[in-house]
Amino acid sequence: MDETQVNIKIFSDSSDVVSITSALKQLILKGIPINFSFPDSFSPEDNDIILLQIDSTESLKLKDVLAVRKQLSNKILIVIRNADALFVTSLLKFGFYNIFVFPYEILKFTSLLAEIISNKAYITETNKMGTFGVSKEGIHSIMGESEKLLRVVNLAKKVSEKSSANVLILGETGTGKGLFARAIHNNGITGAFPFIDIVCTAIPESLLESELFGYEAGAFTDARTRKIGLFELADRGTLFLDEIGDLSLSIQSKLLRAIEKKVIKRLGGVADIPINARIISATNKDLDSMVEKKLFRTDLFHRLNVVSIEIPPLREREDDIVMLANHFINEFNNQFDKSFRKIGKDLQHFLKGYPWPGNVRELRNAVERAVLLSEDDKLKLNDFSNLIRSTQIDSQEFSSDGTIPDNVIRLDVNYGTTAIRKLEKYYASEVLQKMKGNKTQCAKLLGISRPKLDTLLKE
Repeated sequence: MDETQVNIKIFSDSSDVVSITSALKQLILKGIPINFSFPDSFSPEDNDIILLQIDSTESLKLKDVLAVRKQLSNKILIVIRNADALFVTSLLKFGFYNIFVFPYEILKFTSLLAEIISNKAYITETNKMGTFGVSKEGIHSIMGESEKLLRVVNLAKKVSEKSSANVLILGETGTGKGLFARAIHNNGITGAFPFIDIVCTAIPESLLESELFGYEAGAFTDARTRKIGLFELADRGTLFLDEIGDLSLSIQSKLLRAIEKKVIKRLGGVADIPINARIISATNKDLDSMVEKKLFRTDLFHRLNVVSIEIPPLREREDDIVMLANHFINEFNNQFDKSFRKIGKDLQHFLKGYPWPGNVRELRNAVERAVLLSEDDKLKLNDFSNLIRSTQIDSQEFSSDGTIPDNVIRLDVNYGTTAIRKLEKYYASEVLQKMKGNKTQCAKLLGISRPKLDTLLKE
């Protein structure tokens, strides 16, 4: 197998694997680098993707996997041809969440598999941390030492351990709302049960209701079999609704009934089905303002907002930026076979001063790009040139009271009497003050030599 290919090992109860192989061949034709095989015995290696095609919970293939489930960190996908509710629920209780009914969900299967491979989500290094520094251990592994983050972590820990109350997670894009949600789930009494997540904006509104509540066979033209909704799949566990602020008022009304009454009704169904799942929702929108403008239901807001957790943006976590950057350097050193050391002082000052509009996700992407493309023996400021080009001061960087952020220097000068050379000296002096008098670091940040800085300051 080529080193760039991803190995998929298929274990099937049936000799009929035409649907699976056809789906995988479609991915190969699209340029997805996979290689699939049908081993006689179950012995997966690191980074293998395991694909099980099973007919029941009595499957010998399933029992082989369950026997070593706790030792496996491989990505596991399950294909079934019987959408029986009890069968699906049993698989969820075993801890398998990527379940696809063939042939009806082939497109969904290939889309997820392509996403897993493109994001390298199949990598199974020991103790591999998530994008925002959250490992499978949950809340105790969230990385950061800043006071603001620790307050949020302590609140999340208390909520997860003391109750199964609904939680509303607020924060800008890229702050790690989804990983906080999973950490709360893993750390509490719900951790032994399914964690089901859905990005509300990723599914057309016409399909969102059937995803949440499911449907009965014959409910509409393409409903050939019964579909179990996400509320049912999350039984006794957690249903995570990401981007909740983008739901239409119509879906909000139906969601409110499910949360208030703790029952749902499948599309085309007549019976109320009890549900018992913790609801964790997240948004980067101002729900208070949306409630005032009647864009979000007040009653639903209060049902979701039993406990509110607001994750601080990265620019307010200056003490964590360097720690996270060094963590990502180690991660991508392993991935790209590089050996970069921790970032130097000059680069630290730049990273701390950058506003990070994309938060931790942007930091991770910036470090990945720098580690991948740099040809030197250490990371330098030029390796983050894409950030330098995008750094612009605009009105959004200033707070409503006019306070100037730490990463901004204002140059209020009389253009009629100020020469360029004088402006250079003034700017250099201001940067030196930000560097607390450290001329070496100031010179590196300005891109000039130390002697040139001394000369400039004396003029």
